[in-house]
Amino acid sequence: MTALPEAPPAVRRMRRRPRFAWQGSYTAGLLVVVLLVIYVIESGGLSSIAVLGITNAALPLALVAVAETFVILTNGLDLSVGSILTLGNVTLAWFAVNDHATTGIVLALAIGVAAGLANGLIVNYLRIAPLIATLATMSIFFGIALMIMPIPVGQIGDTAPFPGWINSWTAGRIGSVPVAVIWLIVVMVAGWLVLRRTAFGISLQALGGSESASWGAGIKVGRVRIMAYVASGFCSALAGVVLGGLTESGDATIGSFYLLEAIAAMVIGGTALSGGVGTLSGSVLGAVALTLVFSVLLAFEVSTNYQYIVTGAIVIGTLLFHSLQSRLGVRARERSRWAAA
Repeated sequence: MTALPEAPPAVRRMRRRPRFAWQGSYTAGLLVVVLLVIYVIESGGLSSIAVLGITNAALPLALVAVAETFVILTNGLDLSVGSILTLGNVTLAWFAVNDHATTGIVLALAIGVAAGLANGLIVNYLRIAPLIATLATMSIFFGIALMIMPIPVGQIGDTAPFPGWINSWTAGRIGSVPVAVIWLIVVMVAGWLVLRRTAFGISLQALGGSESASWGAGIKVGRVRIMAYVASGFCSALAGVVLGGLTESGDATIGSFYLLEAIAAMVIGGTALSGGVGTLSGSVLGAVALTLVFSVLLAFEVSTNYQYIVTGAIVIGTLLFHSLQSRLGVRARERSRWAAA
């Protein structure tokens, strides 16, 4: 019987990457547990209101982190996720004020897809570096959001511009379980299915691992890269819709907070900034962990002014940890090769 040929080195490396990515997810999950225990000890318990607040804050951040992860996996970068979130938010708010909330949701998501498509086309066909391209579109999208809603719209007295069902589907509860918990679980499961069970997800990781190897494997690199930006735009706009339901408001400056936080959550979740390694569920767990960090700071009565310092420190510390872990892995493989030789 003829022996099957050995898989090429690039394919063997791709088979190892999910293991490292899931290790990052496990680290983020462990961090969530540790932070939750610290919060419970310091605050004297975990009330249903606290769970509601934590999960409601984590949900839009998780969606933006997932959006950024799609692009980072291709070894790209999307600095416009916060501006696309803002576009989705103000679009929904404008139509909700005019009693067309359902139309607002559909158009907000469509605008997110169009914005992501524009980013993908610019990066792929104009060959502009993702950092520069998305920095420019970030400014453009922000300007469009300001034109749509120059003045924030929110609840005035007992009158809210958003119908109650939007708030119920984002900030409400089903029994004693916050709706945001269910959405977070859905996003994690959907993320796992996309990356591990679809051709798009597998091609996404292959592209980030080696573009030349992806070409050799017959992957339509341009199409995959564009679809990654489209997915990023959709998830960012969805985050804007969710944030509108949570806050019952529309604000053209609401997305400025989310870019750095999304990158931090993604890094905590085990996604490598060099591309090819990461999981969407890990990014969701990273968002929950980051939200818990802020909750723990509040429990210790630390000023919220320190949140940005803590976020930056967490990103640097996590990147150092991943770098050390990668180096130890490389050394272990080298020792194995020498032993085998």
